[in-house]
Amino acid sequence: MAKYADLASATTDGIVHHWPMDEASGTGVADVVDGWNAECFGDSFSGPELSPAEYDATVVATPGGLGRDMAVNWNGTSGDLEKIATLRLPQSELLPAFSAITVRIRYFHTSLVEDVNSSHSMSLFQLGQVNNYGILISVESGQVFFAAGDLNSGSDVIPDPFEVGEWHDVVVAGDVNGTGLYVNGSLIYSLPGASSFLIYNTASYTARSFFGASPDGEYYLLGTTVDGIFQDASIWDRKLTEQEITDLNTAGISEPLVTDTSPITYDAAINATLPIQAEFSVYVNPVVAALDAVFPIRLQAAAFQDWVSKIPPIQLQEVYRLVITGAPAGLDDLYIGGISSWQATNQAGGRSSYVQAVIPAADQYLDDISARQKGELVIQKGYRFADGQVQYDEIMRSGFDSLRPDRGQRALTITVSGYMKNKPTSTGTRALTGIRSISTSNGQRRVRCNIDLFLQPGMTVTALDETFTADYINYYVNDTDKFCEVSER
Repeated sequence: MAKYADLASATTDGIVHHWPMDEASGTGVADVVDGWNAECFGDSFSGPELSPAEYDATVVATPGGLGRDMAVNWNGTSGDLEKIATLRLPQSELLPAFSAITVRIRYFHTSLVEDVNSSHSMSLFQLGQVNNYGILISVESGQVFFAAGDLNSGSDVIPDPFEVGEWHDVVVAGDVNGTGLYVNGSLIYSLPGASSFLIYNTASYTARSFFGASPDGEYYLLGTTVDGIFQDASIWDRKLTEQEITDLNTAGISEPLVTDTSPITYDAAINATLPIQAEFSVYVNPVVAALDAVFPIRLQAAAFQDWVSKIPPIQLQEVYRLVITGAPAGLDDLYIGGISSWQATNQAGGRSSYVQAVIPAADQYLDDISARQKGELVIQKGYRFADGQVQYDEIMRSGFDSLRPDRGQRALTITVSGYMKNKPTSTGTRALTGIRSISTSNGQRRVRCNIDLFLQPGMTVTALDETFTADYINYYVNDTDKFCEVSER
């Protein structure tokens, strides 16, 4: 049987990230534990993007069910290396380092690309910054470069243990007492212990982490990709024992690692009655209007009520939808869930806010969208509770200025966008969460962080030990990542 029956038992045992790689198509590779979702990524700094059909082709059968064949589109020649894909992780939160860690991948070694191109190495994975608490396994010239932890824990070169045509359980397990590299359940090399293992971003190191390559900022180094298959990947926040690591090596007969990867459900009472009533006043140009309405509030206002803070800290699923208002045309509002991506700039006063959203498989919506071009575009964020109920609230809105349909081979995609001026400036204080990076340009700060449902331009924000006014907010959401950038002007 598999090591874990379900995600609840896996997380109880210390798993903090798990990528089962069981998607049947597309580029998304979900982390079913903590949402650090990867993407199948075939675009090096200088190379072209792979096509949707080529990404779909990377999905192959494995002993665990499905996996990703990184080089399935490669023709085996030195001139075609750009067809090898990688698994790219998004920029992470500025989370603390691990005091103990275990990283495990199950990997099938097809060939050494180095045999075709002598300057090519092979990075099985790089998490974080090498020799700055990160972890790297790289193969070149018949040897493995293994680095884990800080400079004191060291890095070293050892003989290549990966055999062509074979599956391998590859495990790195470390703490202050020592860090071991295990292949197929056996310890093949040890490094001195490290007090910290930092696989996430820092304020100064914002490059991506990868399975199947080493990073080049947002991209990957073309000469570091692998010809092989990843079945799954997992990270624990503890150092597994040697016996546990030996037990992981099942030669494929007890796969996958987690039998049931259904989302964890919580048997918890929500300490709030939904829908939550809004009872407060807002100042709007320059009339004071009293509100006593059910959320979501469909009004550009200079105040807010943070109903999320009333909810116990249980894991909630974030969802987004686009609303196109119909009142100017005498129609009902049109609600569209499942938008594939959206981006926006939220700013107040005389500067224009901007919204753009992409609606896939939009044939069913074309007539309804066209009929509402005098309306407004509203982006709403919601939280789905364990009982399936979803509570939405508005992030921002704009006018509806542009409708662009694009007909592909199989479906119609619609892009809508618009601007809006004279949004009132808000007041209040918000603490930014999920901080990925803090940068300063010409004395102006910019923070990349989680999307805050209630953050509006003009509010005072706190990011770690920095405090400033949020003059504008840029949002970026797609099927693999979601974040905002909060900036001062």
